[in-house]
Amino acid sequence: MADFYELLVSGVASGCLYALMALSFLLVMRPTGIVNFAVGQYAMLGGFAAVAITTTILLPWPDLPFVPGLIAVLAIMALLGATIEWVAIRPLVRRGASHLALMLSLLGVLLVLMEVGARFGGTEALPTEPPFGFRRVEFGPFAGTPQSFFTIALTLMVFAAVWFFFERTLWGRAFEAVAIDRQAAQLMGVDLRIVTVAAFASSAVVAGLVGVLISGSTGAFYQIGMPLTVQGFTALVIGGVGRVDGALIGGILLGLIEAFVMRYLPVPSALALAVPLVLLLAFLVARPTGLLANKGGHH
Repeated sequence: MADFYELLVSGVASGCLYALMALSFLLVMRPTGIVNFAVGQYAMLGGFAAVAITTTILLPWPDLPFVPGLIAVLAIMALLGATIEWVAIRPLVRRGASHLALMLSLLGVLLVLMEVGARFGGTEALPTEPPFGFRRVEFGPFAGTPQSFFTIALTLMVFAAVWFFFERTLWGRAFEAVAIDRQAAQLMGVDLRIVTVAAFASSAVVAGLVGVLISGSTGAFYQIGMPLTVQGFTALVIGGVGRVDGALIGGILLGLIEAFVMRYLPVPSALALAVPLVLLLAFLVARPTGLLANKGGHH
């Protein structure tokens, strides 16, 4: 039974990472309707940035402690997200390009970022020092690594902050208005450019956070982007596209299903990505709206 509870903790921790990836998708999709498949590469670069800033593996400096290193990585990711919006999205929007053209542009960004990551970080998994070490921690029957509990706690804090932003702040209402009707929001005085830049920057920050968390457990790796993209998008579809709470529920559910399938069914670890793909197809066919109905805005 102890094994079951330990599996539960690791499954929820993995699910929290998938939930954050789903949130990264959602932060761009909700106000703009754009599906940004480059978010997995944001996570990969966030992991390599954490390695570069908090260790001496890639750079001889700055070798910062975890908290200032995390703040520096998230600032870099915000700048990256805003830059990508400025370079790859804004010129197309000015010309009245379709959503398909915008998504194709972001697929080009995905390929560029993947190449940058491989050149900068190499092809080996590079670890950072987890902030709470490697010991085993127990809370009643639940046991796991400090990194797992830290990931769960941090994810809940991020989701609480995002929920508060969307539901209780004026800026959140502006995002909501843009999601429902861009033209009406613009007539009401909402600056669409600021909303779009903020969406891309915050999306990159959340995905970058995933990269930092992964670098402290399995290590930053240039190929983690694609699996995280699939897992995050699947979590979004499971929970219900457009819902912040849906992203969290979908991510945790996916993490638990994946953990139990890999442990108790004869599925080789090389086929781990098959689990979210099968779930994604099942939900798209049987319940495309996800577990929670969308409250409005883009689908």
